[in-house]
Order: sequence, then C-alpha cells, then structure tokens
Amino acid sequence: MNTQNSPAMIRLCKRMKLLTRVLQAALAVGLVYASWTTLFRPDGLAAWLADALDLNVAVTITPATGLAFIALAAIMAGLVLAGLQTVWQLFDRLQRERPFSYEAAALMRRAGLIALTGAIAGMVLRPVATLLATLANPPGARAISIGLGSDQLMLLLLAGFLFVMGHVMVLATSINEDYERFV
Repeated sequence: MNTQNSPAMIRLCKRMKLLTRVLQAALAVGLVYASWTTLFRPDGLAAWLADALDLNVAVTITPATGLAFIALAAIMAGLVLAGLQTVWQLFDRLQRERPFSYEAAALMRRAGLIALTGAIAGMVLRPVATLLATLANPPGARAISIGLGSDQLMLLLLAGFLFVMGHVMVLATSINEDYERFV
C-alpha cells in the first residue's frame, strides 16, 4: 500500500508532536520541582505523600528516603520520557511516510512495550512508595499498601492492546513487503 498522507493526517501528526514535546517539558519541570521539594522541603513532601498515598500513619522523610524518592521519580520519569519520545518518533514517521510502514509499526510496538512496562511499574510503585514513606517510623508505625484498582487494570489492558496491535502491524507489514517483492 503506497498511499500518500492526507493534509488532515499531517496536521494531526504535527499537533500530536507538539503536544508530546509540551508533555516532555512539563514532566522535566515537574521532576526538577519534585526533587527540589524533596531536598529542601521534606515536610511538604511528607504532607503530599500522606495525602496521595492515603496514609493514616506519620510520614517521616529522612535524607536517605528522600534520595530514594528522587531515584524512583527519576526512573518513572525516564520511562515516561522514553515513551513520549517513541510516540513523537511515531507521529514524525506517520507525518512523513506512508502510515502502514514497517518502521511505524515497530515504533507502535515499542510504544506499547514501554506503556506495558509503565503500567506494571505503576502497580509496584504504590507499595514501594508507602514502604519508603514510613520506613523511618518506629516499629509498629510502618505501613505498606498493596492493592490493585480497576484504573490500573484498564491501563494494563490498554497498554497490552497497544503492544499487541503494534506487533500485529509489524507482522502484517513484513508479510506485505514480502508480497510486494514477489509481485
């Protein structure tokens, strides 16, 4: 299939590329702000974590747990930034070439794999964050929160669907390219 992209598709891809860059910049600024808050205002981080994690026990932030939170945030931000960069490359490829190319399909599969990894990491993040937030508390005042919500399951399902559809497109484009070589 060797069709040209429509002007509407090109406009949509340009807008999505811009949105992707804006999200990347916002994530980088958010990571810097979260790191600053962790290092210089641990009481603000403790209040935010108690509210975000819905903890009934005190949240104690030590320098070591603060650095652990910065590391966790950096890992998750890195994963999201890698996913956004892959999506940017996908929209760039869709804007310039035919929509059903092998490269576009491979980028969709990679985006799905990163999204699947992020969904699984998000399921693990809450128990780890809860444990870190209360690790400096005395024995008996520590907490761990293990749970699985429908929003996490839906995200896992959609990420898995994106990965599978990307994989199917990779297979379909390779079959189509083999077919075009014979004809």
